[in-house]
Amino acid sequence: MALYPTEQWLAAYKDRLDDSEALDEAGAGWGVDFNGDIYFVITDIPVSETTLGDLPDEAMAGLPDELRDQLADIPLDAANELIDEEVRAELPEKSRDLLRQLDEHIVDGTVYAFIGLKDGGCEKVAVVEDPAERDVGFRLRGTHETWSALVDGDREPIPATMSGDLEVEGDMGKILQYSDATALLGEIAAEVETTHLFERADQ
Repeated sequence: MALYPTEQWLAAYKDRLDDSEALDEAGAGWGVDFNGDIYFVITDIPVSETTLGDLPDEAMAGLPDELRDQLADIPLDAANELIDEEVRAELPEKSRDLLRQLDEHIVDGTVYAFIGLKDGGCEKVAVVEDPAERDVGFRLRGTHETWSALVDGDREPIPATMSGDLEVEGDMGKILQYSDATALLGEIAAEVETTHLFERADQ
């Protein structure tokens, strides 16, 4: 399973988008004569309230129990500062990479996930540190709780925008015109085999 929200999860999501014949049809024309690239903006990620010991087992798989116990109480937002190079060298590669991503990609509790969409296909995805790195036509902004519910298939994008839980920056008319494609972005996300790094408060 892919850890969410990470580079690996986003890559798995891209593969699903690319494989979707339904998206090929529903998204035909999207981004052809306008900028169809999107930022998924995930806010209020509880990185300061979460410790290494709170992470799912998969996140620290292969870590010796003694070392796991030593690191358990370290908050994620302080992990890269508090874990020295000697200890870091003992971590499995996957754990070191996860700490790098948490440090680089979560800025002020927010992740910016770039989704490059055009004519029913997904050309590129990336997690970026600075949203100014990419020129996008749309931003879909919601809290960690809202996005986690979408990823789990418990919420749908269009109703979430209508309720205000998912804020749209961009041409809402295009979102509604391509409502089937927008809905598929949520449905396909729910198809990715996912392990959440951060628990949902409603579960």
